[in-house]
Amino acid sequence: MRGTIITKTSVKDFNGALFQPFVISRGSSTSLANLLLTVKLADGTCGYGEAAAASYAGETREKTSRNLEKTAQWLEGKDVADYTGLFFELEQRLETNRSALACVEIALLDALGKTLGIPFWKFFGRKLSPIKTDITVVIGTAAQAEEFTLRMLKKGLNAFKIKIGVDYDEDFKRITIVKKAAPKSRIYLDANCAYDADTGLKFFKKIFSAGIIPQVIEQPVEKEDYDGLKFLTKKLSVPVCADESAYSVDDAVKILKNGYASAINIKLMKLGILRAREIYFLAKSKNVKLMMGEMLESEISSLAAAHFAGGLGDFDFIDLDTPLFIKDRLTKGWNGLCLDGTYNLSAIKQGLGVSPASAKATASYPA
Repeated sequence: MRGTIITKTSVKDFNGALFQPFVISRGSSTSLANLLLTVKLADGTCGYGEAAAASYAGETREKTSRNLEKTAQWLEGKDVADYTGLFFELEQRLETNRSALACVEIALLDALGKTLGIPFWKFFGRKLSPIKTDITVVIGTAAQAEEFTLRMLKKGLNAFKIKIGVDYDEDFKRITIVKKAAPKSRIYLDANCAYDADTGLKFFKKIFSAGIIPQVIEQPVEKEDYDGLKFLTKKLSVPVCADESAYSVDDAVKILKNGYASAINIKLMKLGILRAREIYFLAKSKNVKLMMGEMLESEISSLAAAHFAGGLGDFDFIDLDTPLFIKDRLTKGWNGLCLDGTYNLSAIKQGLGVSPASAKATASYPA
């Protein structure tokens, strides 16, 4: 039997508490509740993938778990060396469950990278670009935002993604106080579909009038409101980024063709690796800016995204900070996500660089 044949698979819950609630305009999370796929090869190599279901796309953890179980059984006996063929088949099997698709793709490339003795990023490029994430300022009080910002500044983080969209006046206070606390830092704003176009324009003009110019405004309107997205893209002098509105290659083509947005957020969990790569090159061909983002994910899939961005290079915004919110480290091995948000990918010699921790670990990234 060839050493690259998949001989065993498993799907397990992959959970972890957060240091603080992760609050956005659509809701709040107090813990990470994901799924872990393990694929074992005949030579003993194990590859790992993580799925974080996208609720705004109609995914559930239960549905994702069922699909992963079925797909894991189907994978047994397949040869990971034929990963491109497997990817195309997986595209058909998991068309409506992209987080499961991404999870399987990540596990396969992790296993193959380990077998070949190459880091994950080399599947995407020959030269590694530096990756440093922003940090999210979740929805809360202005005082909480100030305290958090000052604490993160001391760690060396210098880009703050402020979640907005629940309370107009409180959002303005929080943005103002973060900018005052970190005057030299970059500011990103993320509304997670909270506004209509007119309300958004009024709010962002107020921010600009206060002398605060964010580097990017992410998903200000509902995901299907492409006209509203285009309206704000035309009216605002800063990049407007499509996230929920860019859930597929079809969506991306529509955005690029019609000028609906001036930036696109690529997430492996909403696209899978193949589609994410296609959108990357399409966006680059149209000189549209790119953000590398994620759902609420541990180091496993966050690292996959960091490798993806580092291998391809030329991303304008990096938003891969959720491992910094997890209370207990869920992985072992590589420990290169620095407290300042830098992903030290050059230290990784094969695969993703991490594996699941066998037991509860000490918190590595104290908030």
